[in-house]
Amino acid sequence: MTIKPWMYIVGAIAVAFIFVSVSIYSTFNTIQQEGVDQETALTAQYLDNQNELSAYVSGFYEQIGIANLKSDKMDQILLDAVKGRYDGKTSAQPGQGQLFSAIKEAYPDLNGLNIYDKIVDYVRAGRESYKQKQSKLLDMLRAYDRWRQSGIIHSKLVVLTGFPSHALRAQIGVNATFGEQALSQMYVIVLTSDAIKAYQTGVQDPLPMPGK
Repeated sequence: MTIKPWMYIVGAIAVAFIFVSVSIYSTFNTIQQEGVDQETALTAQYLDNQNELSAYVSGFYEQIGIANLKSDKMDQILLDAVKGRYDGKTSAQPGQGQLFSAIKEAYPDLNGLNIYDKIVDYVRAGRESYKQKQSKLLDMLRAYDRWRQSGIIHSKLVVLTGFPSHALRAQIGVNATFGEQALSQMYVIVLTSDAIKAYQTGVQDPLPMPGK
């Protein structure tokens, strides 16, 4: 059988088509794997941050020895403390400092116990640990956004591959959001109402002193 010139052309086109198809598949497959890896890691980190807060609150009651006196009001005091609500207002002298005043109001029976220094140390350690968790999540979010948005062609392929995808899940209790909504939710860093107001207005009022 004589090989015609057009057969060489058809063969070359077929080889080129196969090469391009494999390259396109490999590119999309790589993007899909990278995206899923980052999104599952973000989902896990978001849950881990919530677990950090839960462990911090539970650990407080165990540290102070009042595990049978848990309350929603005290939980909120602890969450405000770990989020910096009482920064600069935690004097180690009993009767001074917003944190201790809030705790005394919630648990008057603790007034006779010499536990204030222990409480302050525990809150400070919890705040630093949670801050590191939040900072880690923000770093991961920045890396994810950089991966999605970098490169004229790459960024378009990321969108075509479907990212942010359903693998990105922001779970809060029994409620969950996915994809773009989950990404927005993860950027909502936990702040106190005073801090949110300060960011919105550009004004930070002095914290009121206890008894005022």
